[in-house]
Amino acid sequence: MAHLSQKLAEMHRRLAENTQEEQALIRALDAALNHVDDKLLSEIRQVTAHHEARRAMIMGELQQLAGRLCAIPLTASEPLTAIEADVHPKPLNGHSNGTTHAPGNWRIAAQNIQDDLDFYSDAPHPSH
Repeated sequence: MAHLSQKLAEMHRRLAENTQEEQALIRALDAALNHVDDKLLSEIRQVTAHHEARRAMIMGELQQLAGRLCAIPLTASEPLTAIEADVHPKPLNGHSNGTTHAPGNWRIAAQNIQDDLDFYSDAPHPSH
């Protein structure tokens, strides 16, 4: 019986050692996964910050271009000003019919192009 008790005690000791080793491995795996998660989160934040910076730069460039074309205001304080001006055009150069050329008024510019095309297509062709 003593021999069986010794065997059981040895198995119990080995089981305890294996448990401690496995717990150490689990803690090491947890630490490694946390490290990888932190690194991934850091990289995602860097990509996000880089993307936001590029987006802000592109938006600034687009606003400058639109400002140079007189299509929208340079500041975002009144973003609907240009749209409202297109929907309800104000008299330009003293003309109330809204048919004069206005910087950034693409609707009038598009109509002018169509008028020019109609004029040239309806003009009589010179005979040879």
